[in-house]
Amino acid sequence: MDKLKLVKTIVFFLTFLLVFGTLLLLGSIIKKTGSSGQTIPQQVNLNQPAGSRIAEMTSHNDSLWLLIKDGGISDRIIIIDTASGQTISTITLN
Repeated sequence: MDKLKLVKTIVFFLTFLLVFGTLLLLGSIIKKTGSSGQTIPQQVNLNQPAGSRIAEMTSHNDSLWLLIKDGGISDRIIIIDTASGQTISTITLN
């Protein structure tokens, strides 16, 4: 009878290790595939003159492309990095 108790203890211990290991593996997979840890900027200043308006928005990879019209100057495209909120480039259309 003592051998049966030992076998039950070993089976219980191995089952515990299997369940714990599976949960640990799933947790690490979810952590790595979850959020990237980057925060989206709350506020972005485009530094455009008064009267400017966003005519069109397009997303490409990790950037946001804005077509800005009016404001007393020619049309322009502003490319913004979505991770940092910084302006990458400004393209002036004549």
